[in-house]
Parts: sequence; structure tokens; C-alpha cells
Amino acid sequence: MKKLYIVLSLIFCVSFLYIPNKNIVYAKNNNIDYDSVSKVLEKDIKENHIPGMAVIVVNSDEVIFSKTYGNCENIDTPFIIGSMSKSFTALSIMKLVEENKIDINKSISTYIDTSLYFKNKGDGDKITVKQLLNQNSGIGTYQKLGKLKITKNYGKYEYANANYNLLGKIIESVSNESYSDYVTKNIFEPLKMNHTSATLAKSNKNGLIKGYQNYFGIPIAETPSYPTDDNSWIQVPAGFISSSASDLGKYLQMYLNQGLSIITDDSINKMFYDNIPQDDMDRDYYGMGWVFTKYYSKPVLTHSGLVENYTSKMFIIPEYNIGIVVLVNMNDYLVTNNLLEDIVKPILGEEKPDVPNNLYLKNHLLLDVIYLVVTLIAIYPIVTIKKWKTKNKTKKLYIIDFVRHLIFPLLLILLPVIIKVPFWVIWNFVKDLALILIINSILLFSTGIYKIVYLLKKRNSNL
Repeated sequence: MKKLYIVLSLIFCVSFLYIPNKNIVYAKNNNIDYDSVSKVLEKDIKENHIPGMAVIVVNSDEVIFSKTYGNCENIDTPFIIGSMSKSFTALSIMKLVEENKIDINKSISTYIDTSLYFKNKGDGDKITVKQLLNQNSGIGTYQKLGKLKITKNYGKYEYANANYNLLGKIIESVSNESYSDYVTKNIFEPLKMNHTSATLAKSNKNGLIKGYQNYFGIPIAETPSYPTDDNSWIQVPAGFISSSASDLGKYLQMYLNQGLSIITDDSINKMFYDNIPQDDMDRDYYGMGWVFTKYYSKPVLTHSGLVENYTSKMFIIPEYNIGIVVLVNMNDYLVTNNLLEDIVKPILGEEKPDVPNNLYLKNHLLLDVIYLVVTLIAIYPIVTIKKWKTKNKTKKLYIIDFVRHLIFPLLLILLPVIIKVPFWVIWNFVKDLALILIINSILLFSTGIYKIVYLLKKRNSNL
């Protein structure tokens, strides 16, 4: 989806002043001065117009650092954690494996009626539970339950939410409980994660922070598109658990303490290291809800999360015996999300690369200028239609109108096809881009149709 960084915007403006609150605990650990780190974060959050953020750093015994920023007033405030939810689903599967209720090397049709979810009969017999966990089932990135089919990437890494949607179905089938009930009883409650939930109603009751999506450089509050049925691309097991930084600190401490009473250390090692390469660079490996990466100066286990108006990241650094969680209540897909990787580096003890001042403003200004140019191209024929009527209709004018009213709007409409991202994904995650594509293609097509009708009427009147 990073290919989306090639188009648009209309109006440029920015808002929001963020004042960090006093909900803070910090200390020095592993030569990291978290007091200094916090000052860097405050600056970055203001410059990148992030509405709210919560950060926690833990070791196996205690909280090393925690703080909230912007409109996040409490470290117990829950956020929707996106695909970080996948680790909870993988953990549940491995717990059921330890109870001899699941064999991850068996086909998923052993545990669920796969005819409910796959187009082709027999596909479910070819996919193992482990392949769902490791994202190499052959299910495509944008496939949904009920329309699943194995692609040419079978056996190779391809990230697909449907893999974890299916794992949620397996958990329900094997445990005879709803996914929410299972994770609540077996993970949330034992770890005293009192601000964590797998339902929207409980999330709201817990005080779910308002999420934002970025429109033309302005964060706008929106209600999350919480999944309600199997038609949802991202369902709860794949991306819609809500949790607070304080609770997720407890969650990471469970891993740092060899699973406590939740799961064995052997199963944790399988989750972390029984993985497959994500590409040919020998850098990132996807396991069971975790990515083992050599991107940083030390080996790190991590996973990120992204839904329509929340982003998140979590890290475990085994060499330092620490876990880190960063929760943000905004999705700014084309700008801030790409900067977040650098923003969190000081928390990990990494050197933050130098970036130009006001990079957020410059990037959004660039996008908005592109959006504006596209919009002016669409509006110009409308405001000059009277002048067009009086012009001599030369071959050159016809060619210009052909390109303007057919080729260009077709390119706008077909952009999702060109970059191989379904339009509904753009609509959900980069709505300002979607609006630019829709509105301007309609304007150009409509003006073109008007011109054709005008020319036909004029021709008939001259007969």
C-alpha cells in the first residue's frame, strides 16, 4: 500500500496543539536516558500533529518508563491495536496446542468447515494451521472469508488478514467459546489486563480513545469501523482487540517471564523463531504473530498495527530483556505512519536519523499541491465552458478534450487497479485520496458528456 504515495490534495492547513500530561514514569536503563527520549517524543508528536500517544517500556520485573501525550490522558486508556491483535490469536492457538486440542501441522479442515470460507472445494485440505500462523497459506492479501482461494504464492510469505480471521474461527470451534470469551478468560483476566477487550461494547466501556484519520493534513475524529460479520476484511482476531499501554506492558512481561502460567517457554520460542523469511533480504522473518527483524542494531521481535484511525507498534529486545509499546490514535497513511518508525527509534536506544524541519508540513503540502492540480484540471473545463462553446472545434481541441474527459479520469478511476490495491482499501485507509479520485473523475466525465450533448444538439440544429 505504500505505492499509494503517488497522488494528490486540495487544501493545505494544519491544526492541533498538544500538551503532554503528567502521567509519567521514567528511569534510565540499558544506557537509555528516557527523560531525554521523552523530550524528543514531545517534539516529534507536535511536529507530526499526532492527536494522542501512549508509550510504555517494561522489563521482566517492572515498568521502566511510561508516559502519555496529547489527548491521551491516562496510561490505562485503551486504543484499538490493529494487527498487534494477531499475537493474541497466535498465543491462543499455541495454548490450545499445549492442551492437545490443535495440531498446527494438520489441515485447517480438521477443525472448521472450510466450505464456508473458500471458493474452491479442497483448498482447506491443503492449508495447515501453521501456514495460517506464518502467513504462507497462499491466501491473498485482500481476500475475505467466503471468497478465499489459494494463489500462486502458496508456501511463500504473503501477509493476509484472512489467515488470522480463520484462526479465530478455529479457536471458536475447538474451544466452543466465542473468540472474545476465550481470550478474555485465558489471557486478559489471568494477566489482569483490565482495560483490554475483544468487543466494541466493552472497548467503549473501558474508555476507548477517539481515533483520527488524516484529511489533507488535518486529523479528523472518526468512529472506528469495527467488524460486525465475516464480510469484514479485518476481523477482531486479526486486528480489532483494544488495549491500553499499561495492559500491553503486562502482556509483554508475560513473554519476558517465559510465559508465566499462560503458556510454556517452548511455545513462546516457537512463536518467535519458528518462522519464514518475508523476502530475499534475510532481514525480516514472520512467525506466529511476531516479526523477527535484523533491521535494528540488535535483534528485535516486533509487530505493528494499523486500522482506519489507529496505529501501533510493539517490540521485544531479548538482549536487553525489555518490551516496548507505542500506541497512536491516528492513521495518516501517506505521511505520519511512515515517519513513526523513526519516531520510535530513540525508545529502542537507536540513533534517530536526521530529518528536515517541518517534514510533516512539507510532505502534506506536496500532497495537497498534487491534489489541487488534479482538482484544477477537473474544474477548469467547467468554469471555461462558455469560452469553449465559442472556440473553433479543431482537431487539436478534440484531442485535448479526449485526453481531458476520457483518458485522465480513466487513469484516476483505474489507479487502484494500476497499483494493485482495491478501491475499498483506499477508501478505508486513505479517504482523502479516494475522495479526490471519485469527485474529479465524476467532474471530468460529466463535463465531457455535456460537451458531447452540446455538439450533437448544435449539429442537429444546423441540419
